[in-house]
Amino acid sequence: MSYAGISVREALDKLNAPNNGWFLPQVQRQYVWGARHESEDYVCLLLDSLLKRYPIGGVVLWETEQRVPYRRFVEDYAPGKYARQVDEGLWGAPKALVYDGQQRLQTLFSVLRNRFNGRILHYDLLFDPSTAESDETGFLFRDASSPSAARYLRMTELACMRCNQDEKIDLEERVGVAGGENKDAKLRVRKNLSALWEIFVDVNVKSIAYFSVKADTPKEVNEVFRRLNTGGIALTQLELVLGKIKAVQSDYEERLWALSERIFVRSGGIKFSSAAVLQFFHLIIKNTIRIDETRLGNGDIQAFQDALKNDTEPLVELFSNYLKGLLNINHASIVPRWLAVLPIAAYLTERRRSGHEWRIRAMKAVELQLINQYFLLSQFCDWNTQTMVTAFARKAVEAGKAGKAFPLEAIRQIAIDKNRTGDLHEYQLLNLPWLATKVLMPSRSYIFHDSKPQVDHIFPINLANQDEAYREAVDVLWNFQPMPAEVNNYKRARHPREFFNSEDGRKYWASYDFIPTADSVLWDDHLAFANDRKQKMLRALNELYGLTLAAPEQE
Repeated sequence: MSYAGISVREALDKLNAPNNGWFLPQVQRQYVWGARHESEDYVCLLLDSLLKRYPIGGVVLWETEQRVPYRRFVEDYAPGKYARQVDEGLWGAPKALVYDGQQRLQTLFSVLRNRFNGRILHYDLLFDPSTAESDETGFLFRDASSPSAARYLRMTELACMRCNQDEKIDLEERVGVAGGENKDAKLRVRKNLSALWEIFVDVNVKSIAYFSVKADTPKEVNEVFRRLNTGGIALTQLELVLGKIKAVQSDYEERLWALSERIFVRSGGIKFSSAAVLQFFHLIIKNTIRIDETRLGNGDIQAFQDALKNDTEPLVELFSNYLKGLLNINHASIVPRWLAVLPIAAYLTERRRSGHEWRIRAMKAVELQLINQYFLLSQFCDWNTQTMVTAFARKAVEAGKAGKAFPLEAIRQIAIDKNRTGDLHEYQLLNLPWLATKVLMPSRSYIFHDSKPQVDHIFPINLANQDEAYREAVDVLWNFQPMPAEVNNYKRARHPREFFNSEDGRKYWASYDFIPTADSVLWDDHLAFANDRKQKMLRALNELYGLTLAAPEQE
């Protein structure tokens, strides 16, 4: 047995094919890439790796004709859409079950043949790889309703083309107009299209390695899979950098641990690892999030030592007097995009270095509002790639050095240029309900259990005599309240009107925000209650942070 090669086109044709197709074993876990906050970025990097002919890891298959349960790959991927079991009558057909490689194959299947989270993968034919940052790829997702443009090639269109020279020539003529009259641009379009064709249409480039195990039972393939995943793990760039520093200062890592513990204590429970601290130091020393051990000189080693000695206070300030002090954030899981927080720390650091006021509580209200708006927009709008955070930090450092306000508008424009929205939408609040609930009620503290905040549904999900439509309607941000589990359990499935007007329930009245009076008619209608509370919470968003929601997009 040995690895064999297969082209992207051939692999896609195998997935769910009725004859000798590739499927998923019933025991395989469900697809997880689509649930990641940075899912589109991961997908683009995977496609870019293929385009650059980098290895993307092997696929392990169990070839069998046994009557064993298996599932199909999902076509159009959307959150909550799971691979389904194939009808029992097909179990005896010749097939290969994917034991390793599901995430990569499912991603390719969704973005090259179907849709991903309702969006379509494109490639910017004017993209210049020679000038791009490491996490810029040329691939991008666009809404299905976005107007077509010659420069943006739909990957679903390309991946379904036959490997036919006439079709290739027709495509070149159609998209060639993207280059206009500029010869360099025309050449770039042609080169990009040729590279895409070779990897995603041509069957001669075997980009995917697969290893087949032929056996009557899964026992042997399970052993192969186990051994493939027990090898050594290569050191990361961060670990290599730390090793160089420790060669000069042996207790450096222990001092990082001590700083991490100090942040944990001062923040009321936020775990910011020693590795994350080191990455922040790399940002303020090398002006980039991207870590490359080969670019570290002797002077940089000293700079890392100096940063741990002289630049820790602004970082601690961010956690103790901003996240905890103003927003009452006391757990790392509330903040989904930690890279995006680092430009604030870089800004405070540079203000302190340059002799300007850097303490949060001493800042002017207008200065603090800009930091608040950046924090919220970066989290809800997913301004979190390495390239963006590096660019944000450079703008923040420049402003901090001059003693100017946090440069939100310049940062917003960078985010827009990187294909992110610059405005806050309702769906973004709904997608991050823990964070939204917390920042809209900054006086409240979460209590956590197993890294999950304890939250009360004011109108209980399990209220008696209610249907599924009711349960869906009340399981929403506008019905959430930070509340200890014992109160939630005590309240149980009682109607809120009855609870708040009862002798044992009215004592909790002051623990709830944005609710109507006890005798309000809103308690008679959960939808009217949720809408009223939504309006109050959105007013609070504006009053606290100066933010309003963008108008809903037209269908």
